[in-house]
Amino acid sequence: MSTTDVETRRHLRPLNLRRLGLGLIAAVIVNLALYGIGTAASASWLASGQAIGWGSVVLITVVVMSLGGALTYVLSRRWEAATKVMAWVGLIVAAASLPIPFSASSDSATAFALAAMHVLTGVVWFVSVMPRRASAGE
Repeated sequence: MSTTDVETRRHLRPLNLRRLGLGLIAAVIVNLALYGIGTAASASWLASGQAIGWGSVVLITVVVMSLGGALTYVLSRRWEAATKVMAWVGLIVAAASLPIPFSASSDSATAFALAAMHVLTGVVWFVSVMPRRASAGE
């Protein structure tokens, strides 16, 4: 494969780092809003005996999306479908993780707030990573 072919392929379906960065910021903001809502609903913010603070919410959101982004970036350099596949993988992982907050927390406010964070982070990931079709003017 020539250098031109590689560059063309990368241009067609790259991981859009700008969109991923904006998605990461959006996920942090949404998760902090959910943390506030959970707090207003009297969430204990205890899960598996561990206290969850707003700093933990930010840190975990950033780490998970950054690691996913790094893995997607590496895969997309060799595999054209990587961004599309990884968008779905992240959404599926988020959905599959839904039972965890309910088994880890003894109060429903904490469990529902954490479950909502899982779902919304998965949705933001999907929207941020899924390749878009180029418009006719591009």
